[in-house]
Amino acid sequence: MGEKTQVWLVSVLLAVWWSTQVTGMGGSTTKKFDARCSMPNNRAPDDNQWPFVPFVQSAAIRPDGHNFTGRTGSSTLKYSNIILNETCGVTIYAMVEGGDIPLDFPKGVTPKLSWGCQPLKNTSTSLPSVDVNFNSTIADVQKYPGVKKEWYEEGSSSDRRILVIVRTPLVDTRNGVILDWNCYARVDGVPVGVENLHIILYPIGCPAGKYGGQCEHNCTCPSNAVCHTFNGACQCTNGLKLANNCQKPGPDAATIVVIVLVVVVVLAGLAWFWQKKGRRGKYNELPEDL
Repeated sequence: MGEKTQVWLVSVLLAVWWSTQVTGMGGSTTKKFDARCSMPNNRAPDDNQWPFVPFVQSAAIRPDGHNFTGRTGSSTLKYSNIILNETCGVTIYAMVEGGDIPLDFPKGVTPKLSWGCQPLKNTSTSLPSVDVNFNSTIADVQKYPGVKKEWYEEGSSSDRRILVIVRTPLVDTRNGVILDWNCYARVDGVPVGVENLHIILYPIGCPAGKYGGQCEHNCTCPSNAVCHTFNGACQCTNGLKLANNCQKPGPDAATIVVIVLVVVVVLAGLAWFWQKKGRRGKYNELPEDL
């Protein structure tokens, strides 16, 4: 391969790489910014590691209502894990651990749980699926990606551990609250259950520069862009584009692709011309009579 052909190939590769960076077809800018589950990303830094605040009220357990937060050192944070996905879905893993859990069925028995919720305020948040393992063991660490090994390393091996997994396919944050429901939960066959459980889930987002279920990831957005709480996707304000670091309006993707194609065609023509010219020169150097 000639030196000029190598230069041509390198130029084409550089042009294609540049187009993918500018149009957002490559790199972190490909993350989708889904407005359905967007939350503020400017909360003052504090020790609450959750982007949500659940409010719970029930005559049986919290007559006056209570806000739960994932604060450092709290048992609710220690025995929980929130995983957010790219499509506004949420999976919550939580464990109740202890030797004195007041349940009237022996360890090893799996009772039947029934539950239901009635929305008090309409949002697009979907009803979750709820799985309860009344006899969770350390083997669940391998079975479920959000379960942590340290949940099983404290206390006695005889302690009962109950694992709760809540999966919500779609979380809608556009109405001031994610959900506002009146729920019940019953364990069939034993006098354990909760009626008229009022649950409100408020979206508060993460502190500035953070995203994730525990606000554990660092955003990589420009300083004047919004960072999505679920996946760290960036969105410029005032109609600006990520292609120009949110500093000024950039050309649209279609224009960039056309420009790149034109550059490729021109480079291909030049390469062909260089090769033809090189062959003609070598031919003219041969003797006229053989």
